[in-house]
Amino acid sequence: MKRRLITIFAGILSMVLLLTACGGNGQDQSKQQTVIVGVYGGDWEKNIKPILEKFEKDTGIKVQTVSGADSEWFTKLKASNGKNPPYDLLILQPDTIQRGIAANVLNPIDEDQAPNVKKLYRSVQKKLTVDGKQYAAGFSMGQLGIAYRKDLVKQEPNSWTDLWSSQLKGKVAISSPTYSAGLQFFSALVHAQGGTESNPKDIDKAFKSLAQLKGHVAAFPDNPGSIQTLLERGDVAAVPYWDGRSFALEEEGMDIGFSYPKEGAVAAVASWALTKGSQHEEAAYKLLNYLSGKEAQEAFSEKSYYGMSNSDVKYGDKIKGKVKVGENYYSKLTWVDYETATSELGNWTNRWNEVLGGGK
Repeated sequence: MKRRLITIFAGILSMVLLLTACGGNGQDQSKQQTVIVGVYGGDWEKNIKPILEKFEKDTGIKVQTVSGADSEWFTKLKASNGKNPPYDLLILQPDTIQRGIAANVLNPIDEDQAPNVKKLYRSVQKKLTVDGKQYAAGFSMGQLGIAYRKDLVKQEPNSWTDLWSSQLKGKVAISSPTYSAGLQFFSALVHAQGGTESNPKDIDKAFKSLAQLKGHVAAFPDNPGSIQTLLERGDVAAVPYWDGRSFALEEEGMDIGFSYPKEGAVAAVASWALTKGSQHEEAAYKLLNYLSGKEAQEAFSEKSYYGMSNSDVKYGDKIKGKVKVGENYYSKLTWVDYETATSELGNWTNRWNEVLGGGK
């Protein structure tokens, strides 16, 4: 009888220990230590992968990456309605962050759980804050300026209005507002003329200027590959483009320069956002904190040629002195008014096609 009681007690103890290891609710603890992250494909995924692998090694938390883009991620987040979303952490553009906040599918950041967020430039975080709550943590600070072929341009274009100069007649590429670089350039033009996207008169003024640019435009690219090909062939000499991609082309051997226009480059910031209803919130916070830190951001900058959002980042020789960074500079960036742009995009695109011919 005594032996039987001992056997029963041992069995009960084993079950208690098993439940404890599973978090007390029958859930496998290993699943709680997995974080699902949405990242952009191509070079972006290639650049971030070794950083995520180091996080895995240092913490023991498994990182499952899903490559994709803002539109598909947002669609799935909205469908989840804040309950068990398919991702825990996403890299998003400002317009998607705005839509995510409006749809109530993003979680505001608790800095106590991700203290490295306190090291991010305040001017950037202010743009990601609504009603006193930060809904994303800035990461790579892409900036739209003017990429140009040094051998084909006599004088560096240091103003957006230089695209209208005689030296660039027939040598400019301009993207449609349906492509992110095109929309950012249109915003730059509006702001360079002292206007805002929400003022119809300022929009009219911008389209009048675009009409005068028509004779200068040789191509209408709608993706990075097309822009690179046009510059490589010398089909165009200047194009509104991002600094990191331009510096990368220069590093590959292209005779290319990049100008941050004096009226202001346009922010093309990629930021990390936590999803509402995540089943792996603790792990997601640990990864968010790591990606907001100096070490991870320095590693990404070295591979991507972009400036970063952490104020402690030190830049390597490849881009040091080239990329413009810092609070004094970031605070003066132009940010697209996506709230207006989202509702007006169809109208702006039609007018753009009428004025410039839509590439036809």
